[in-house]
Amino acid sequence: MMLSKILLSLALLSLVPAISAAETPRAAVSAKKSKIATPAGWSDDFENAQKQAREQNKDLLVAFSGSDWCGWCIRLEKEVFSQAPFTEKASESFVPVYIDHPQDKERLSPAAKRQNAPLVARYRIERFPAVLLLDTDGDIIAQTGYLEGGPENYLKAILQLRDDGKRAPEYKAQKQLRQIPQGPDRIRQLDAILSPLPLQAQIRLSQYVQEVLNYDPTGTRGLRKNYPYFTEVLPLEQTLIELITKITHETNAALEARGKPQDKSEHVRIITSVVRKHATALKTLKKNALAAYKRFPQDSEAARRLDNLLMRLGDALFYIENKK
Repeated sequence: MMLSKILLSLALLSLVPAISAAETPRAAVSAKKSKIATPAGWSDDFENAQKQAREQNKDLLVAFSGSDWCGWCIRLEKEVFSQAPFTEKASESFVPVYIDHPQDKERLSPAAKRQNAPLVARYRIERFPAVLLLDTDGDIIAQTGYLEGGPENYLKAILQLRDDGKRAPEYKAQKQLRQIPQGPDRIRQLDAILSPLPLQAQIRLSQYVQEVLNYDPTGTRGLRKNYPYFTEVLPLEQTLIELITKITHETNAALEARGKPQDKSEHVRIITSVVRKHATALKTLKKNALAAYKRFPQDSEAARRLDNLLMRLGDALFYIENKK
């Protein structure tokens, strides 16, 4: 849509979440106007693929793609996923599933339209392409993305990732968590498994973390302190997303009200005006993020995420403070 392209082309690009086209190599993106199908040999029906994997005692190879905007996705499909020798070999160990997240939703089948967005949310896909190796329970064995070297190298890599992943403590923890029964001792058992895990593993298992946090909403049971990312950083990230959404919607409305002005300076003026309305909220969020940043080791995943959040906030505030 024209308005979306306008927003991405201006300074608000710095605020767009990590799944944006900012990750796209310019040379790789070609404007595909014709509808494209799921690669031959791949399914776009996750539920049926999961059933097939159970019946055939296989794992799932799930590719999350942006087929009409993500250059690395287009490149990975062309170099690997659309190559018959790769798909045939991969299908000996996996059921391949293609989960598309295009701008043009008409590229999706009815099943894909129902399931794809919830799957992106369920597996917290932040960047495309994302390639997940899942077991038949839907638990993550390993994750990767674009890799150079063509079909043979990619197949070798995912087979190694699968083998290593099934031996990893994080994967074993998923299986243990799945087995914990309901009852008075459930939360203690969940916390005993979750709290020692690295942050990335906790994020993958966030539904269990949330269960522990819900049991200790005020921290009086001493459990919330074990999950500082979820209690301190995640709320800040969610606030930023809410602000981005408001700014984007208000900017779209303002541009439409002006009849989609063609002059770039007018676009900039409108966007600047909308962003300035939220300057206080942006500055408060920055202050809170800086305070949180001091409480985490600089080399931690939580600090890295706060760095990213502060960078986006800094870009937005610099933009509005320097547009007079």
